[in-house]
Order: sequence, then structure tokens, then C-alpha cells
Amino acid sequence: MPIFFASTVWSLNFVGMLEAGAGGAEALTATRVLIAALLAAIAMSAVVIGAWAGLTFKVGSKVIANILAFGSGALVNALAIDLAFGSTEHLVHSGVPNLTAWAVVAGGFFTGGLIYFSANRMIDSAGGAARHQTNARAFALDKKQELAGGMLELLGKNEVMRSLPPSEIDALIPYLQEIETSAGSYLFKQGDEGDALYLITSGSLGVFVRKEGDAEGDGTRVDGIVQGQVVGEMALLGGGVRNATILAESDVEGIKIDREDFEHLIKESPGMRAAVEQLKQDRVLKTMQREASSMNSSEWAKLATQSIRTMSASEIHDVLAEHGGGNPLAIWMGNILDAIPGSLVIGATFLGMASFNPTLLVAIFLANLPEAMASALTMRQAGYSNAKIYGLWGSLVIIGPVFAAIGNVFLPAAPIELLALFEAIAGGAILALVAQVMFPHAFEEGGDVVSISTIAGFMVAFFLTALDIQK
Repeated sequence: MPIFFASTVWSLNFVGMLEAGAGGAEALTATRVLIAALLAAIAMSAVVIGAWAGLTFKVGSKVIANILAFGSGALVNALAIDLAFGSTEHLVHSGVPNLTAWAVVAGGFFTGGLIYFSANRMIDSAGGAARHQTNARAFALDKKQELAGGMLELLGKNEVMRSLPPSEIDALIPYLQEIETSAGSYLFKQGDEGDALYLITSGSLGVFVRKEGDAEGDGTRVDGIVQGQVVGEMALLGGGVRNATILAESDVEGIKIDREDFEHLIKESPGMRAAVEQLKQDRVLKTMQREASSMNSSEWAKLATQSIRTMSASEIHDVLAEHGGGNPLAIWMGNILDAIPGSLVIGATFLGMASFNPTLLVAIFLANLPEAMASALTMRQAGYSNAKIYGLWGSLVIIGPVFAAIGNVFLPAAPIELLALFEAIAGGAILALVAQVMFPHAFEEGGDVVSISTIAGFMVAFFLTALDIQK
């Protein structure tokens, strides 16, 4: 990394001398484009440094979060003052009415944000979620809620389960076990210990009761159980013995909750424990129905699904692996989406070293560094090798300068309104990235202290802006 920076500084000095000594417009333009590309390369180099640091050192999540908040604050300053205000001021000084200038910049920011939002959703759904920890968690959480929704809808049809607080059901999900029973097999027999609850998702079973004096066998069939019904729920309220035999009359699939797991869960959940204690006191079914009557099954299932808000690292890894949240091509496209706006702005706003303001460059570098650190760890959790992670991030050091060069060649020569619009579109995309990825990640991992780091980043970037003010 030091070699890279040394070579970059040397290159900037060299092209700076070329710019100072160039006599023709063509030589000056070529030098300007080269410098713009090198500046973008410096900004994008942070992703490689960040990935290397994240994979090499055990940097605490709170440290990464506060660095990310610092970079986010610097970016907000650069976008608000140097880009939004600077573009509006330039338009007004060129004779554009204030309201029109505001409309051009504001419209560009909104358009850029909408483009980033839509493209980011498409890329995440195609398998690019693993490039950002926040995106990966949100993607995995959506999948978890989607998969759990059907089971919770079925659970909510049972009075005992619906008497449990839906806000606590998230903790129950990991204990659900899938089962399969072939036709003619017993789910359990009368007199067995009540050790589990069963939710039937397909197939049918018969309920048989053997009374005193009955001949040996299963007894008399008194009822049937079909898809969507729950059997053995009283086992979760204290066990005891089974008062009926349950026989599969076809191949059956279902969900099982062991009493031991349920008891462990209620020890960890005060809300669940209180509800179960109440149910134990009111074990008559009609009383349970009265307790659960205030909420129908669909409403309970909806609230229970919405309560699913947590994802462990292992759950995120499993969901990404199973549902395509780690597609290399999609991750690469997502990285490009993140890199294009900043690179275009760097290229479009660079007109020479004399007028160059480093605020945006510094802000992008500071924001890229911690985001790449965290993202590299998320991509490793998704099963990517170090070589693949470096390749996916390292390509930005080439792609960024290319877009900076394109921006430097075409945008400065465009009409001033069009230039301001394109810069604002790029700024809106960057602001959407900050709001959607960087701020949530920083707060989730760092807590409320990241607000101080954000302000610090804003003020450091503002210091660079203040130094550039002409008297």
C-alpha cells in the first residue's frame, strides 16, 4: 500500500508539471483527464486498503462503525456544501434564476437517489446483497420473514400459540424442526410422555382414543387432523401424558417444537414466560379461546412476522448461500454502482490543480475505507475466498478512474445547466448510498456515539471547505 501511494504522489507531481508546462489545449486536456483519473484511483484505493485491513486485522465493529460515521459526515458536508450549494451558486452567477437553479440541483439529487435506490434493489435481489453488511442483513431478514410467514400463519390458527405474545415469536423460529412421517406411522401414542407440539403442513392424521375395557389396539377414531392444524399443544404447557393416539393416514410433513426447547425459550423471554404461566393457570380450552379471541390468526401472524428483526451471523450466511445473496457478478455490479457516482463527480469537477478542492476526494476515501472493511468480512461469511474479495473490490481502482476520465472529458464542456444536473444526479446517488447503507450500518454497530463521529467528520470536511473560501 505505501508503494501504491508513493507512485500515485509521484504521478500527480509529474502530470502537474506537464499541466504547468503544456502549451497546447490538447496537451492540457489530456493531462487534466489523467489527473482526474488518478484522483479517482486514490479515492477508490480505499476499498482495497479497507478490504485488506478487514481481512488481516481483528478490528472491532464499533471502531469500524465510528470510522464509517466519520466518513459519512464528511460526505454529507461535501455533498451539501461543495456539490449542491456550489452547483446552485455557479448556476445563479451564470444568470440562472435562483428558483430554477434550485430546481435543477434538487431534481438531480432526487433523480440520482431514485436511480440508486432502484438499481440497488435489483442488484440485491440478483445476489449482490453480500457486498454490504447492512444490505446482507436486510436481504436475509426479508427472506427470514418471507419463509416464516407461512408457518406463523398456521401457528396463529391454534389458540394456545395465539395466546403467546407475537412480539416474542422471533425467538421461537430457530427451534422449529421439520419432520416427515409416512402413512401408517404413529406421531405419538396414548400414554406417551407429552414432549412436543406438531404443526401439520401437509397430509392427514387420525385421532384415536382407547377407553377402559377396550380391546388392545389404538382405540376408536374420534377425529382427524389435516393441513394447518396443530396437535399436542398441551405438551408445551407442562407435559403430562398423551390422552390420544395420533396415526398418520397419509404421508405427513410438519413442524415440531420440542418441549425442552420451548422451556429453554421461556426462561430467556420474560414476555413468553408470563404468557405461558397464565395459560397454565387457565388450561381449559374454552378459557384459552377467550384469552386469544381479541386477535384473529391472520393479525397475530402478521404481528409475529413483523417482530422478526434479528439475524445472527450464521443465519445471514445460510440465507445468502441458499437464496443467492452472494452472486459474484451481482456483487461486482453493485460495487460499480457504488463507485460510479463519486468517480463521475471527481472527474466532472476537476478543471485544474489550481482550482481543485480535495474535500469530496477525502470524503469518498474516508467513507470507502471502513465500508470495505466491514463488507470484506460479510463477503467472507458468504463463503468468498480472499482472492475473490480482493478481485471484486480491486476492480474499482480501474473502473473508478475510467468513469472519472469520462466525466472529465464530456461534462465540463456541456451547458452549465446540464453539467449541474449530472453532478446533482451523481450527488443524489451518493446521498442515497449514505442514507441506505452507511448511516444504518454505523448506528447498528456503534450505537448513539456515532453521532459524535459523524459531526467530527462533517467539521473536518468543512475545515477543508473553509480553507478554500476566497476573500
